[in-house]
Amino acid sequence: MRATLRWAFSKRNIVLSFLLLLYSAFLGMLDLLTKAWAYSSLNLHEPKNILGEFLRFTLVINYNTAFGLSLGKDFPYVAASTALAVLLFWVMFFERRRIYKFLYATILGGAIGNIVDRLLRGGVVDFVDLGVGQFRWYTFNLADVWVTLGLAGLAVMFVVEEMKNSRSKGADSVVE
Repeated sequence: MRATLRWAFSKRNIVLSFLLLLYSAFLGMLDLLTKAWAYSSLNLHEPKNILGEFLRFTLVINYNTAFGLSLGKDFPYVAASTALAVLLFWVMFFERRRIYKFLYATILGGAIGNIVDRLLRGGVVDFVDLGVGQFRWYTFNLADVWVTLGLAGLAVMFVVEEMKNSRSKGADSVVE
């Protein structure tokens, strides 16, 4: 435990964690800039074709959670999201593996964008609309992309590590 704390509060980890927090803030700002553009340039629920019907920009304000799922009108979305973001930063800070730290920071960037958006508008601006005809994915924003990329990266890393572990266990059993 002492070694973990000593490492976590080492100058190297503090500097790296601070740089990753700046990266998260940059991703959050990029998300907020695109949302500000969408909010000021698009009309609510009016699709604007970008790449034909496949990619459209359609302004939607999401007052619920992901995929429009509601946890109730009085659910404290900002407080819950902020608590999760703080927990995510804590996990990132104590993580030793750089790729994991980077992936956590990417997710945190998305969380920052959506939390600030909820504070500013009471909901999240979504505008990227993918699909064909009536078969469309949920409308989303860059913050959702950051969260998805971070989670997908974590899933890939988990699978890779499990494959390495199972190979090494298999090699150990052959030697015995």
